[in-house]
Amino acid sequence: MTDERIERLTLHGGQLRTITAGDGPPLVYLHGVGDNGAFLPVLGDLAERFRVIRPDHPGFLESDDFAVESVGDLAAVHRQALDALGIDRLTLIGCSLGGWTAVELALLVPERVEQLILIDPAGLAGDGTAPNVFELDPVSALEATVFDEDRRAAARANPREPTVAALLARNRATARRIAGDPYMHDPSLAARATRWAAEHPVPVHLVWGENDGVVPVSYLSAWRHVFPEARVTVIPRAGHLPHVERPQEFLEATGLLTSSGTGAPWN
Repeated sequence: MTDERIERLTLHGGQLRTITAGDGPPLVYLHGVGDNGAFLPVLGDLAERFRVIRPDHPGFLESDDFAVESVGDLAAVHRQALDALGIDRLTLIGCSLGGWTAVELALLVPERVEQLILIDPAGLAGDGTAPNVFELDPVSALEATVFDEDRRAAARANPREPTVAALLARNRATARRIAGDPYMHDPSLAARATRWAAEHPVPVHLVWGENDGVVPVSYLSAWRHVFPEARVTVIPRAGHLPHVERPQEFLEATGLLTSSGTGAPWN
């Protein structure tokens, strides 16, 4: 059991809420649109070895709005946070919109990133089969996100508290404003990230839930073109959040708790 520390970092443009646990080498986790602000159990596991920092994106959850108009702007605020926290080297993990943000952050601070782990990331146009989550009703959104029926049933049986529902509505509003058109991708990202990968030999690991209905596993093809040297893991019986539905499989695949050094067994 790790102690979680909640902090509000004062940065240029506002305050950023962060949750931190552990005292090892820095690991930053960037969340997706549907994140409710809690410290995920898998992050608690990682805090046994790492100093895990989980910020709320600007304009999301309990962080201030800042002046963000794009996912690149989110990354710029997170770079400020790295500076404020004195983080010169880190393991960087991003999920969904957070995966896209993690790539943008890696492009800003390539010298700081020891390894980049992307979980079902948004950011590329892919094959165009992803549904527009901003147009899905709650039932359809749940089915697209979560594979396990017990988890779905639990979510249906436990409606969100009004405070949490309001925070999630804020997430969606900000995400729709900065990434709704074009839908959840930047046409320039593939070329920029491809150049970055060629110039900076940083280990990249693409992790996907095989049954993701939000960003389908078919989008892996586009990311493989961007990161041809990346390690790829597809986790069966998992939806858009494989590290939530199958945390042990995620930890085993990434080797974050078992390998030496940075935790990148493919180095």
